[in-house]
Amino acid sequence: MRCVIVSDFGSVNGGAAKVAIESARGLAEAGVEVVFACAIGQVSDRLSHPNIAVEAFGGEEVWRVEGKLAAARQGIWNAKAHAFLTMLFGRQPPGTVIHLHQWTKAFSPAAIAAAGESGLPVAITLHDYFSFCPTGGYFDFQANAPCRLEPMSAGCVVRNCDRASYVHKLVRVARQWRSNKALHALKAPLFIHVSDFARRFAEPFLPIAGRHVVVENMMEAPRREPARVADNRHALFLGRFTQEKAGDLLAEAARRAEMPVRFVGEGPLQARIAAINPQAQIRGWVPAEHVFDEIAQARCLVLPSLWFEPGPLVVAEARSLGVPVVLARTTGPASWVFDGDDGLLVDGGDVDGLATALSRLKDDALASTMGAAAYRRYWADPLTTSRHVERTLAAYSRLAVA
Repeated sequence: MRCVIVSDFGSVNGGAAKVAIESARGLAEAGVEVVFACAIGQVSDRLSHPNIAVEAFGGEEVWRVEGKLAAARQGIWNAKAHAFLTMLFGRQPPGTVIHLHQWTKAFSPAAIAAAGESGLPVAITLHDYFSFCPTGGYFDFQANAPCRLEPMSAGCVVRNCDRASYVHKLVRVARQWRSNKALHALKAPLFIHVSDFARRFAEPFLPIAGRHVVVENMMEAPRREPARVADNRHALFLGRFTQEKAGDLLAEAARRAEMPVRFVGEGPLQARIAAINPQAQIRGWVPAEHVFDEIAQARCLVLPSLWFEPGPLVVAEARSLGVPVVLARTTGPASWVFDGDDGLLVDGGDVDGLATALSRLKDDALASTMGAAAYRRYWADPLTTSRHVERTLAAYSRLAVA
């Protein structure tokens, strides 16, 4: 078997790039011939393998292109990327799977078009919602609430929902128009979702000719003794301090519940979080090798996201340590949680419900029982790379019989 993996980045700078790189490595170790096409930055050492050939485009991140008009033009359609990928795909033998992971930062919708024009089978992993939503999050940043509009409808186009500005939104609308045109030209593409929730949410917005599978992202974790959560006191937020992730709501809920809270990360809401809850501990990012140690110190991990977050792996990291989670029920990992048994689900934006959940977890016995159940269920089916590769290969096999 042979595949071409397309990722804007050749090294880890976020979740999508990490999954693309680790998936390439795992597939290569399983005997698959992998071509890894990337555009930005250095190439990860993880791509050094006899079965991996790296093809670097040498592009740059779209909004770092000199000149706003040039940047917008490249974001909507990168002609050089189209030529590069057309030649690359044209050199592949029949049956090679083209697997798109990320294209919005450098390759542009030209990557989708080149894949379709190649005549080769195409798989697309949806790490976000850029396959149908211009802003990628199906979230109205001006209203600070999930979007309720039909993507690319008249109402969507005229709505100023972008984090930056309406002009920025219009560029993204133009890009989405090119993406939609390319997506609908694909013959029976395979959409790979990272959670059951993300599939149910996204499928109605995607081309009817597409097929759908769920392949959860990998999360390699050493099996450690479960955390002694009854000895821990603080709730933990680990991630970017941005409005859609709702760290400010956690700050308020923790204050009401009189539960200590720690925020690890950075972002524009830091000052607001500190103002709402002066007792909150706020720390910068911890090194990757210390993330599990950080989580193991927590009473619970909290993910109060307002947006329909597809599959953040921090929830799996917590469960692998026996740390119960409190999360919005409109997120991908909510499907892993048995509400009230190994974690607690709340409505997004419900500060009272979030405060009530934190108050419940102040009970030592309940926190310990939930943590033990989360640990047991995670390790019954851990998110290993081998599991991810096995399911990815099963997905590829569906393309082979299209």
